[in-house]
Amino acid sequence: MMRALLLRIFLAAALASLAAGFIATHQASAAELRQRVEINGSIVTLGDLFDGAGDLADRAVFRAPELGVTGALPATAAVKAAEAAGLAVDRLPTFTNVTVVRRAVMVDATTIKALVAAAAATRLGVAADNIDIAFDGMIAPVTAAASAATPAILSDFLVQPESGRFNATVAIDLGGDERTLTVTGRAVETMAVPVLSRPIDRRDVIHASDVTIVRIDKRRVPGSTAIDTNELIDMAAKRPLRAGELIATADIEPPRIILRGDLVTLQYSRPGLTLSARGRALGDGAKGDLVSVLNEQSKRTIQGVVTSAGTVEVTASSGPSVLKTAMN
Repeated sequence: MMRALLLRIFLAAALASLAAGFIATHQASAAELRQRVEINGSIVTLGDLFDGAGDLADRAVFRAPELGVTGALPATAAVKAAEAAGLAVDRLPTFTNVTVVRRAVMVDATTIKALVAAAAATRLGVAADNIDIAFDGMIAPVTAAASAATPAILSDFLVQPESGRFNATVAIDLGGDERTLTVTGRAVETMAVPVLSRPIDRRDVIHASDVTIVRIDKRRVPGSTAIDTNELIDMAAKRPLRAGELIATADIEPPRIILRGDLVTLQYSRPGLTLSARGRALGDGAKGDLVSVLNEQSKRTIQGVVTSAGTVEVTASSGPSVLKTAMN
């Protein structure tokens, strides 16, 4: 009798233990609704909506919003769909709606310009960075599937090398579908050239801060144009120069550090003889230029090379005695 009673108690305890374990396991594996989900495809699955969907994760339950659109799904509808599929829900959500975001990537004018530039560069045999694209009209952005390996490609491209006119067809991956756009415009090879960022007066010196780089149609750049920034910096303008205009090498010169009428120092040196005198420059000169100087004391004209501002080095082109007379 006692043995049978103990057996019943043991069985009851074991069943209670198993029941508690089942409940604990069930609760641990029950699904919980997410408040926000982001998806790539056109279908919303239980796995998208619920944590712990398990084997039912791939079960399709709703259509997704359009590409790039954010929708609101009633939480009660999500729970009802889960229960209908046999998915146990841990607890009812405290929020009203589930935010469903359909991921997308934007294919805009910049994206299409890069595709066209790469294609034009290949056809014209130049670097893509040197190609400038101008579309005939505005290009509205188009959403493509975020899961697409290549959201947009050129399915067709024609360009006329002489004029740069092009016609391109762009295929956009919508995720299971495709949309095509036809774009037209001009693709031209450009080159980087330095121009002035401000006007420069005649004889003014051009500094690095005065120069900026622009890209223009290569066919519009004359062969006489200064195309290296270093050709302009620390040079003087031979004529007034406008901001933004192309500058020919003939428009610039080394800055004149001696002007006609300036008082200068004449210097002559050779082993055993050093002479110096004051004179007046009879012409303008940059460093290294040959200028004529009037010695105002001897009233003789001497030629020398400009070495610095206010200094002219005299060469012994005449005999030493003549030179000494002229210097003195």
